[in-house]
Amino acid sequence: MKEFVKKKAVIVKDRLGLPNYMTMFYMEPGTYSPEDVPEMFKIRNKIVPAILISQYHNTVIDTLNGGVAVSLPFQQPKHTINMNDAAKACARKGEGWHLMTNTEFVYLLNEAEELGHTIGGNTNYGANAENPDEKGVNYDRGRTLTGLDPLTWSHDGTAGGVFGLCGNFYEWVTGLRLHYGVIEYTKNNDAAVDGYTTEAPDWQVATVNGKPLRLYGNDGVTLSTKEDVEVAWDGCHIKDLQLEELEEMPEIAYKLGIVPHDWKNETAGIWADNELEEAVPFRGSSFNSTSYGGAGALGLNNVRSNVSSNVSLRSALFLESWELVTDLLKASAEAHA
Repeated sequence: MKEFVKKKAVIVKDRLGLPNYMTMFYMEPGTYSPEDVPEMFKIRNKIVPAILISQYHNTVIDTLNGGVAVSLPFQQPKHTINMNDAAKACARKGEGWHLMTNTEFVYLLNEAEELGHTIGGNTNYGANAENPDEKGVNYDRGRTLTGLDPLTWSHDGTAGGVFGLCGNFYEWVTGLRLHYGVIEYTKNNDAAVDGYTTEAPDWQVATVNGKPLRLYGNDGVTLSTKEDVEVAWDGCHIKDLQLEELEEMPEIAYKLGIVPHDWKNETAGIWADNELEEAVPFRGSSFNSTSYGGAGALGLNNVRSNVSSNVSLRSALFLESWELVTDLLKASAEAHA
């Protein structure tokens, strides 16, 4: 963690005036060097002072112009929504709003790791599979309402953190995909602008020693730089991921959150399908992920048109003005005075 990156839970109104419970990560101008800034704050060759991430999986409110995602407590998260519709529901909130990116999700995972915090969640029908005494408030035979989770279920173990990264619902993220099995990504946090579109101009190929890095199903999942590989899909625990033509786990796999640093002990699941022209990611586990649950779980085996009752969404917001950041901090201070 960078000491100059601060964090605060705030309530933000979107373009429609809808309130959103968010965790704001911010950097005060003059307190950092550009080369030290985390990738999450770098968007289209600019450094933004703040990234705000929904504290909860979003519900969707219908409007005349289409559904709008909102982050509120005591709600049933929206599910059965495809990736593009999820992105549109976030973009309708106004300028800077977007479907959460892979870069933002991985930032939260890394912060939890640096804090020594294991992110808990609803991975067993209302409770945590590893710690069954940790429970949420149930509805619909195992799902849990937002805003009522134990603190251990937030990314940093506090009430001001981001909840739901492990369990209840998987969630779509942008800026990462497989293209016939080849791992592609958008640099920094550029996906916050247009990373969810197929035609985004900045997809980059993940490489190791100049060779494209691939994921494919092969009696489990294999990470490989081999060009001619089996065409199949499969899944496994991350600890059982096989390396092919690789002496060790490449750094790019850690950077993109394909695996955590302690991957050899990680029981969360990973799935890959290299038969698809484009396989887009969902992350984070669901309420019935008793065997493959964990915040590091990653599915790269679905097309963007897929819908599932186990997959939700989370909106995020970037702010380009420090004045807007200070306004939010002031409003938060006054609300708690």
